[in-house]
Amino acid sequence: MDELKRVLTGKLRFDPEHWRQVEELLTDIATATTPPPKAAPEAITGDPDDDLILACAIEARVDVLVSGDRQHLLPVGTHQGIRIITPQALLAELRST
Repeated sequence: MDELKRVLTGKLRFDPEHWRQVEELLTDIATATTPPPKAAPEAITGDPDDDLILACAIEARVDVLVSGDRQHLLPVGTHQGIRIITPQALLAELRST
């Protein structure tokens, strides 16, 4: 959530109220939460913050990680069985089912 907040409020300039609404929505729809890994994440993406996101996805045993990060996460493609796709690709998959 910290990384998402940093991107939305910093890069995308979400105001604090808009961020609070996003955080509340994500908290409401979350089916489970997993604490971050205790060990330092493996260097995979070239960005320590993104390596932590990927490590959290591994810890949570997710099937898909959705990201708009075209520089670090998306080029990985798949890691330990986790597909890394864009939001647009997720929407296309959801529409086709």
